[in-house]
Amino acid sequence: MRGLPIFHIIFLDNNVAKHIILMKWGVVFLYRFSYRKIVAIFIFLGLLLGMVGGQASASVTPTVKIIINGREIASDCEPVIINDRTYVPLRVVSENLGAQVTWKEDTKQVIINWHTAVTPNLPANKTGDIQIVIDGQPLVIPSNYGKAFVNNIKGRTMIPLNAISTALDCDVKWIAASYTVDIRSKATISTDDQLLMDLARYQTNLKLIDGSVINSGDLLNSNASSFSAEQLAVFKANRDELSKYGATVTLPTGEIINSKDLTIMGNSYLTAAQLRKWVTNETARLSNDPSWQGQQLKPIPDLADLYIKIGAEYGIRGDLAFCQAAKETGYWQFTGSVQPWQNNYCGLWAIGSPLTGLESCNGANSNLVCFAAGVHGAIFTTPAAGVEAHIQHLYAYANKNSLPPGKVLIDPRFSLVSRGIAPSWLGLNARWAVPGTTYGQSIINDYWLKAVKTI
Repeated sequence: MRGLPIFHIIFLDNNVAKHIILMKWGVVFLYRFSYRKIVAIFIFLGLLLGMVGGQASASVTPTVKIIINGREIASDCEPVIINDRTYVPLRVVSENLGAQVTWKEDTKQVIINWHTAVTPNLPANKTGDIQIVIDGQPLVIPSNYGKAFVNNIKGRTMIPLNAISTALDCDVKWIAASYTVDIRSKATISTDDQLLMDLARYQTNLKLIDGSVINSGDLLNSNASSFSAEQLAVFKANRDELSKYGATVTLPTGEIINSKDLTIMGNSYLTAAQLRKWVTNETARLSNDPSWQGQQLKPIPDLADLYIKIGAEYGIRGDLAFCQAAKETGYWQFTGSVQPWQNNYCGLWAIGSPLTGLESCNGANSNLVCFAAGVHGAIFTTPAAGVEAHIQHLYAYANKNSLPPGKVLIDPRFSLVSRGIAPSWLGLNARWAVPGTTYGQSIINDYWLKAVKTI
């Protein structure tokens, strides 16, 4: 800070008056002031130092990087240094090493499934502090390492770096010169096994080349050698697709949600008015999109109230269903085979080829749904019927319950769904859409989260 005045301030009290000694550039000045004047001088000095040395006082702490098995890891919560101890976000490190992590708010326990898929004999937490349980065993962190705590801004459990070595059988290193946390598994991990571990943390549906569907979390207990080279190549493509979204979303409030935990059943986060505001913004964006210039945009139907109201009647998140409709219809521009007049907002029975018109309604009310030869997908008599059929189809995927009392079946494919097979939006991957590797992630990130950010 060359040229910046340095003040050393000393108080003297002789019970008669207060004195301030100001040492500036090696010269001592003695002043005698009242308390009120002393306060005024401090305010003046604070402003002066802020103006003269503002750049020096605004120094930024370098970003701390996390390297796991040679790869830099993106994290929404950086490591922090407190009292010369480095703390790292436990979930980020654990999941990138292939473990599954669950937070139990009621018991303040971080449950880590490292070598087991199911936590055995979960112990009671009587400590009053955050407890970390790995494969059913509480982790004991030596007192000289520091305590685990929750980051108040991001809501992440932070753990002393030194404890990672014991917890997850790793070699850890703090590289002060580059502000880097370097974590490496002690066991040698092959590239293919690392691939499976990377996919496991997303806990999302994947369609295998044999046509079967698995949850990627199950890959944690698999060995890469049990898969063919062709399947591993597909897994690599899956990982590339999933990496565009990540495993979590962050709301404007700073709250972090695991995408896998966002269920189809539940209360809407957004109101109909907020959804309409989002659609208005998207209409303006589409109008300025070069791919649409010179084309007449189709009118966007006002369906927000219907989705919120009917969704609530079935216990379905109507705001997310509305966003799914936006995805399925291309913001209601119907660029695919289904046409606007069909009131079919989620592509029900649009199977890639025109229908014969003789398809069965499978118990659905034929006064509200029908088929026509040469037309792709079901036809619903009103927008309300189309919205309710969409909600009913989600209801079929999300649970095994009968329709709510008083409700009439409108979805002609309701009985064709394996009931309760997809309670979450990510559960629709490889089921509602095929292969649909990121179908649920896209609904959440590309549509719903953008709508959330408009409020």
